Amino acid sequence: MRKIFFISFFTIVNFNFLFSQALPSASNGPAGVFDRTDSRLMNAMTDLTNRKARKAETPKDVKGSYYFNKNFQSSTVIYFGEELKEKAYLRYNAANDEIEMGKSVSQVDAEEILLKSAKVNAIIDNEEYRLLPHRLKESNYPIIGYLIVIVDGNYSLYLKRKKMYMKAVEARTSLDRSFPARFVDDINYYYSLNGETPLPLKTSKSNLIKISGENGSKVRSFIKNNDVKLKTSEGLKKIFNYINSL
Repeated sequence: MRKIFFISFFTIVNFNFLFSQALPSASNGPAGVFDRTDSRLMNAMTDLTNRKARKAETPKDVKGSYYFNKNFQSSTVIYFGEELKEKAYLRYNAANDEIEMGKSVSQVDAEEILLKSAKVNAIIDNEEYRLLPHRLKESNYPIIGYLIVIVDGNYSLYLKRKKMYMKAVEARTSLDRSFPARFVDDINYYYSLNGETPLPLKTSKSNLIKISGENGSKVRSFIKNNDVKLKTSEGLKKIFNYINSL
């Protein structure tokens, strides 16, 4: 028997993508903050999908985790560019590319997921998650999934953390190794120029100079003079902020 969820902040539960919707934004409180009683916000929550309880732990025969951090954290939801007043308890499921919702930091399993929409963003542990089309390769059609915003500008930088499922591998001979079914970390960077669809970022110095266009020589000098670490989020953030300042 289906549960009937009260229409409140914690019932932003839906798999439908709302990229084509154009509801106007409004706020009944301080500028930039939505009041939970706003009628247009309430209307957007009426199309609900009940979810069975999701177990936080993987099956016993699968190693690893769905999460980089399995704890629910006090978080913020941004709806149509407006920050909701009520705090959410969220965590990112990196295996299923979903933001799960809880009711406290002590909750273990999840029953609801955040509405997957281009108009609904989340800030979890000071990282902003946006649902964006992006390409796995330059020649591929875009897919839609969550990217973490590192730099937002004409030159934008994003981070994608995934948990990839690897099937079990049985040793064929005594010289081979067996591997259990497992989740492994897969971390990649993406970049976007002037609002275009994000592409995978090669973090080599030559590629960073190449994508900077006419500012390539300046970027080369910036990397050299500041001893920037190209394989770290902080180092890449410095480079993209520098390019945007030119």
